[in-house]
Amino acid sequence: FLGGLRTALPEIFSDPPRGPRPRAQAADQALGLIAARVEFWARRMGASHGRVSVRDQKTLWGSCSAKGDLSFNRRLALAPAEILDYVVIHELCHLKELNHSRRFWARVALWCPEHKARRRWLREFGAALKRGRIAHAVPAEACAGPSRGWG
Repeated sequence: FLGGLRTALPEIFSDPPRGPRPRAQAADQALGLIAARVEFWARRMGASHGRVSVRDQKTLWGSCSAKGDLSFNRRLALAPAEILDYVVIHELCHLKELNHSRRFWARVALWCPEHKARRRWLREFGAALKRGRIAHAVPAEACAGPSRGWG
């Protein structure tokens, strides 16, 4: 029976098309963008890191392992540049301070003086960003604070 159907309706039984999947392409593009920002800021900050990866994390925007590997939420590629840079700076600062102490936040403030406004943006728009509902739709002005030309 199935053999007859396979002959009569080959399009139903054909293998799926080969080639890059849209989600995989999006992840590769996100990794390229985020890795470029990591390299920019790492050079500027004099930071040495391990591997950079991009994942579809549900709760985190980024993380830094004790070995210095950095992982980022792929949705950051959809965020305004100021937000992506803040998260990159935040994680690079963890290479020196693997905690959220006062010294850590002082280090973040040195490289991203508007870090409090960036964190507010993530609290306000982060859920929509994680659902993929923001694609540079929220202007940089919504991040509050003047641009300091650090991007």
